Amino acid sequence: MPIDQYSREGWSSPSAVVSATETLLEASATTMKNANIPADAYQPRESQKTVEIAFVLGADAQEVTCTIYAARTGGDIAKVYICDVVAGKQAATNLGQGAGFYGDTIDTATDTWISTVNLTDEGGNDRMARISFDTHGYRYIWCAFTAISSESVYPIYSGY
Repeated sequence: MPIDQYSREGWSSPSAVVSATETLLEASATTMKNANIPADAYQPRESQKTVEIAFVLGADAQEVTCTIYAARTGGDIAKVYICDVVAGKQAATNLGQGAGFYGDTIDTATDTWISTVNLTDEGGNDRMARISFDTHGYRYIWCAFTAISSESVYPIYSGY
């Protein structure tokens, strides 16, 4: 059986580097609407069923709170997950966004997704901790960051 060339994705970073607290979208009559999908949201390929997210932070031991959102084409915005991320000592590969350290600790604050959100290597082992979840057909995935303790942060995305 041939391998689907689009079923395996490398890491990408379409999002801008964030160095100041961002405004979160909250449930209201106007904010959780398709018009508020950021232009740099990650867009999984049609064949991509799972998205994987890791975080690059500007300094070892830096902390940040991340809110993950998803939206369908022509649909409204759903909140996926809220977590706290702490950087470890593993230097991140520069994906055109700048040097930094991978988040190695992910603590769940709120999980509101349709199915299980999985955490991998999230226990503070100075490696790359990751979040993965089924896309359920959502076409736009992005992160908003608050409680940035110092430096900067950006997400990197992959999937299968």
